[in-house]
Amino acid sequence: MASLEDRITALEDKDEIRELTALYCHAVAAGDGPAISALFGDNASFKMGDRLVEGRAALDKFYGTLAENPPIPFIQNHVLDEYSSDQAQGRCSVEIRMVNKGESVTAAGWYNDKYIKINGQWKFAARDFKTFHMVPLSKGWA
Repeated sequence: MASLEDRITALEDKDEIRELTALYCHAVAAGDGPAISALFGDNASFKMGDRLVEGRAALDKFYGTLAENPPIPFIQNHVLDEYSSDQAQGRCSVEIRMVNKGESVTAAGWYNDKYIKINGQWKFAARDFKTFHMVPLSKGWA
């Protein structure tokens, strides 16, 4: 059995990882591209469908476009599937509300995440967004 100190450190790490996903949501909703990018490691990636954004410069450019019309994500059901003192892997569900061409859009899906601890701080190493649906609110998902 791990020592009490190791167990407390693991709990603190897991809480920081879950908070990382919450900070991501708040930064996205605020349209704060630099704050979003800062949550990723320098060699990290974000994938959404066929689009893959890799590395610091590409992440800065990708998230820099959100300020005009940011989506509003709501993260829930966060699970860590793997954990070590400097790496982890998990998933969390997300509901997203946004406006596209003047129309309300609803989306739901999940993130498959890889996390890495860099200089004592947890960051995203990779984020892969999968959707259940992304449709105009007027049409619904049924």
